[in-house]
Amino acid sequence: MIEANQERIFFALWPDESTRAALQRACQQVTIERPARRVPAYNLHLTLHFIGNVARDAMREMLFAARSVRADSFELKMNRVGFFAPPRVGWLGPESTPTALAGLHAALAGVLAPCGYRAERRRFRPHLTFARKLNAAPPVTELAPVRWRVDDFVLLRSRTVGHGVQYEVAETYPLT
Repeated sequence: MIEANQERIFFALWPDESTRAALQRACQQVTIERPARRVPAYNLHLTLHFIGNVARDAMREMLFAARSVRADSFELKMNRVGFFAPPRVGWLGPESTPTALAGLHAALAGVLAPCGYRAERRRFRPHLTFARKLNAAPPVTELAPVRWRVDDFVLLRSRTVGHGVQYEVAETYPLT
């Protein structure tokens, strides 16, 4: 539960509307069965660093720290479907991680560390979750690659709405 003075936040890549539509079309090509449910198109993103519930003061500190990140723009070629057994999610991702994306991930972790953030120890595996509560891996689907031009990253807030969540951009950070 989020307390009154807290926010649930994470840093992510947030697609523009045309890329979001292309990603949604690609994700719709993957067959899923109940009880699985698709992630709504308006929430499609690629997480860089999940922070979780933090006090608003800590969020402001991280927001300020992220402004110091300097990284190059790049292109992601989203062309691979995968499955993470726990937590039972289907994902779309790149076949390989662009050097610029790995650099952005590392640079952001570096500026967030003095704010008390501890990055996950496991290897960064960039992915966009498109379905949750899958009982098994979705069938391998040959997808036309979605080319995603990444010119910025964002800080997202998670808001509870109806029977789920909706993400809201708190701040955008341009890449060079």
